[in-house]
Amino acid sequence: MIGLYVHIPFCSKKCYYCDFASYEKVEYLMDEYVDAVLSELDKYKQEKFDTVFIGGGTPSYLEEKNLEKLLRGISSRLKDSNILEFTIECNPGTINYEKLNIMKSYGVNRLSIGMQSANDDTLKFIGRVHSFDEFDKAFNCVHRVGFENINVDLIFAIPCETIENYKNTLDIVKSYDLAHISAYNLILEKNTEFYRKYKENKFKELDEDIQLNMYKYTKFFLENIGFKQYEISNYAKNGKKCLHNLIYWNFDDYVGIGVSAHSFYKGIRFENTRNIYEYVKMFKDNNHVYFKMYKNSLEDNIEEYVMLGLRKNEGINIIEFEKRFGINLFKIFENQIKKYTENRLLKIEDRRVFLTSEGIVLMNYILKDFIFE
Repeated sequence: MIGLYVHIPFCSKKCYYCDFASYEKVEYLMDEYVDAVLSELDKYKQEKFDTVFIGGGTPSYLEEKNLEKLLRGISSRLKDSNILEFTIECNPGTINYEKLNIMKSYGVNRLSIGMQSANDDTLKFIGRVHSFDEFDKAFNCVHRVGFENINVDLIFAIPCETIENYKNTLDIVKSYDLAHISAYNLILEKNTEFYRKYKENKFKELDEDIQLNMYKYTKFFLENIGFKQYEISNYAKNGKKCLHNLIYWNFDDYVGIGVSAHSFYKGIRFENTRNIYEYVKMFKDNNHVYFKMYKNSLEDNIEEYVMLGLRKNEGINIIEFEKRFGINLFKIFENQIKKYTENRLLKIEDRRVFLTSEGIVLMNYILKDFIFE
């Protein structure tokens, strides 16, 4: 499979935890930016994509005319592709019937809505501009238009939040007709407003044991209401795994277009500039240059394949590994696999190597052992 990612960097306000390439107060660039994105997509008109994912930023913040121009342009350039899954990220407060009908008319069949929390104080603390009531109205609007494959994003381990508050969010979430839930442990990324406040001692991170308990409760709760974990932060109902994200975790090819977008295509990694002004100017001047390009070595490919594969509950297929790389997995990682199977953090079953439930909790620690020196 091969996926297309399109980055839309516009936001009404940047959230305090966000380290993605996103911009506020540059709405005047929307029209030129969409033109630049479609010009970049022209390079791949002959490619047959299986999935499309439009992320951000806030793609649903685009004005209606630019949203339609973007989707019309993507549709016309990918007319020979058989798109199995077409996702757009949306934020409450930026969705209306006109935008949703535009999305539906151009083949969008999956929405990912940034709920994050059902607690208004928590939403305010992390810099979200919407309230829970706005999420509820947005969700009802989405359902009326006829979208059924819907994901919501949640964040846990937020410093201002108790485990009881978080459990309340999960209790509320179960009342919505969802196909997929992504639940992310908050990470304090450098160059974010949150990180600056943390360094100024304006709050403390939650204790690691509390974070771990929140993660374990998330898994327990969601699996009890029909959402099966298939990746450390992702839970889906039967047949509703995110096909686009599986392309990343399965180490398949994907193309990223737009500011700061990354690609892994035909063995080469490349990325665009993070600067929106530079990006728009490049296409105005017909002079697109990638910010970075790097051809993966065999060791790079093996390392990345293992790192991504162990994020998935199904882990690494031993036969597929050997077909792909021409070498047995155990010849390279015999000591690591032996160590963690003996510790019951890894398991070998049905020709797969995967993390146990205890191993998933310690994933970051375990993965360090699979990095080539």
